Amino acid sequence: MRYTKDHKAKAKAAILRQASGTMKEKGFHGVGVDALATAAHVTSGALYSNFAGKEGLLEEVVAAEVGLQFAGVADAGPDPAERRRRLVEILRSYLSDQHRADPGGGCVIPSLSADVARAGDSVRETYRRRMLELVNTLAPAMTGTPQEQDRHAWAMIASIVGAVTIARALPRGDDAHAVLDSTLETVLRTLDDEQNPLSETPPTAQP
Repeated sequence: MRYTKDHKAKAKAAILRQASGTMKEKGFHGVGVDALATAAHVTSGALYSNFAGKEGLLEEVVAAEVGLQFAGVADAGPDPAERRRRLVEILRSYLSDQHRADPGGGCVIPSLSADVARAGDSVRETYRRRMLELVNTLAPAMTGTPQEQDRHAWAMIASIVGAVTIARALPRGDDAHAVLDSTLETVLRTLDDEQNPLSETPPTAQP
């Protein structure tokens, strides 16, 4: 059988997409190579032929997915008000019960940051680079000097990632909703200023 020139790239992307969902759902140490290959509907040999082992797969998941949920902010262009508006929309989805309940389909940062912290230097450097890119994406939506914008962006990322992580660790119910709702209310208030009154009262999460 003859394959098109981009067949290998497409196959690798499909493996990455399927395996990353499994890794985010079960954790890096909660799933083996065979299970990752099964989730991607390939053999273990095919996985090894496309990635430098399990940690190599983790690195490529990090490279592909850190900041993915916030791509719409960069797409808004240079206008700070439009970036802020899009960021508010994303935050409402990010700090939702739907995101809490779907780690496999959600943001990689709350799902795999702890695993990255235990990984090798190459994985951690890729994570650092992608996180800095995320800060650079979000900073223009913040107020203040460039240095203050960066600090606000870091603080927001830490707040929302921490909220999702804690909400997932709690039993489903009022406490988990309270973590998400209160964090959303706080970050929207932080984004708000006199010229851009964006922080409406967040809707109460449904049980």
